[in-house]
Amino acid sequence: MKAHTFDRIPDAAVQMMDCDSKVGVLAVEDENGYPHLSFLSSIQALGDHALTFGQFSAGLSKRFILDRPRVGFLVLSADKRYLSGTATYTHSANTGKEFDLYNNKPLFRYNSYMGFYRIFYLNLERISEIRPLPMSAIVLGALLSRAKALFVQKNEKKALPPVGQALFAQLDSLKFLCYYDKKGEARLFPVVQATSAGSDRIALAGIPFGSELKKIPDGAKASILCLNLKMESVLVKGRYTKGVLEIERVYNSMPPKMEYIYPRSESIEPVRSF
Repeated sequence: MKAHTFDRIPDAAVQMMDCDSKVGVLAVEDENGYPHLSFLSSIQALGDHALTFGQFSAGLSKRFILDRPRVGFLVLSADKRYLSGTATYTHSANTGKEFDLYNNKPLFRYNSYMGFYRIFYLNLERISEIRPLPMSAIVLGALLSRAKALFVQKNEKKALPPVGQALFAQLDSLKFLCYYDKKGEARLFPVVQATSAGSDRIALAGIPFGSELKKIPDGAKASILCLNLKMESVLVKGRYTKGVLEIERVYNSMPPKMEYIYPRSESIEPVRSF
């Protein structure tokens, strides 16, 4: 069923995003046209036409948003309801009312080494209605994805390390997929059923969100962010075809050092002078 969308943030969505015990995901286009997904629990509404989020670590999404300001976002509440939408980045600030409000939140009030040091502002384009996660369908989809993974697994490139494969294989880990539609808009939705299929692929059954998955063109650039309740996370980027993501890049999205771990760009040079 197609979700209703709005050009303003409904009161129920404002309240949902105001809660600190939520999962927020931001999708920004990277330098190669792939979605770059970040875990952002700080995202919240500012009135009914704007959004804000706070920065306390320097990941790639904060750089990409400056060059490509159109973003997608998703918010998942603790009671397993979610919404999604698109917005446009306008500016950031390291002082002001919102800066003070963020840093006075209970989690950060007395945390001198991990406070928010910049607040980002976005204008809303569209936002969906709040929908429940279909938990029974997710359980079935997870079992079907694991069966599918046995037939499509691939281990040639060793792209996703064992810890990443284990994270994707956890039944209670959260996964979110994003791709860009024909209009260039980010389409971001949960794919909790996804699982690792060896080190080089992610497998997804078409249950749930089968209608949304069918809209993804074969060979489309797509990304999946996976995280668990311990806030361990990994981001994979690649080409999506018929329920299989062929991994091309793997990004460690956990502080303190967020970086690509496949393929590695850095090379070890010998010491030639002393």
